[in-house]
Amino acid sequence: MSNTITISCEKREDLGTANARRMRREGIVPAVIYAHGSEAVSLAITEAELGKLAGHAGMITLACSCGNSKLAIIKEVQRHPISNKILHVDFLEVKADEKITVHVDLESTGEPVGLRQGGQLEQVVHELELECLPADVPEVIVADVSGIELDQAFLVSQLVLPAGVTVLNPADQILFHVRLPRVEAPAETAAPAEGEEAAAAEGADAKAKEAAPAKK
Repeated sequence: MSNTITISCEKREDLGTANARRMRREGIVPAVIYAHGSEAVSLAITEAELGKLAGHAGMITLACSCGNSKLAIIKEVQRHPISNKILHVDFLEVKADEKITVHVDLESTGEPVGLRQGGQLEQVVHELELECLPADVPEVIVADVSGIELDQAFLVSQLVLPAGVTVLNPADQILFHVRLPRVEAPAETAAPAEGEEAAAAEGADAKAKEAAPAKK
C-alpha cells in the first residue's frame, strides 16, 4: 500500500497565462485542486516539491502556507511535449472514507514458461483502472506471468489484488501473452512485365553492337 506524501504549496491569486509563464520561469508550477460541491482552488507548487510525486499513485496532503491542508490525488499532469517538464497539475480532493477510481501502472514478474518454448512475452495493457479507498491505492499492480505457456494469455481475472482493491477492467481482458516472434518475409523483387523484359534485352543487344569494333 502507498503512503501519503505531503506537498507544500501556496494559494495562487495571480491567474492568467502570462502569470503562469512567469511562475514556470521561476521554477514554480501552477496547479488546481478540485472538490465536489465547492469551487476549484488555484495553487503554486515548486518543482522541487513536485519531484516528491515521482512514481507515487496514492494520496497526497497539500499543505498550504495559509494553514489549510487538503487530502487529494492526482487527476491530471500536463507536460511539455519536448522537455517533458511539468507545466500544470490538477488535483482532486478526496475523503478518507469514500472510494475513488484511479489508474495504476501494471508490471510483470517472473519468466514465462513460453519463453523456453521459443516465444516472447508481450504486454498488452500497461495501466489498470482500480476502485478503492484513498489509503488503499497501490503504487503498482504486479502480475506473476511465470505460468504463461506459448500461445497462452494472462487475463484480468487472474490478477491477485491487494485487500480492498477492485479492478474495473473487464475480467476477460488480455494483459499479457506469449507468442512466437514475428518474422517478416523478405521483400520479393517484382519480375519485369513481358514487354519490359523484351525491351531490356533489345537495349542490351544494341549496346553490345555499339561497343564492338567495326570490321575493316
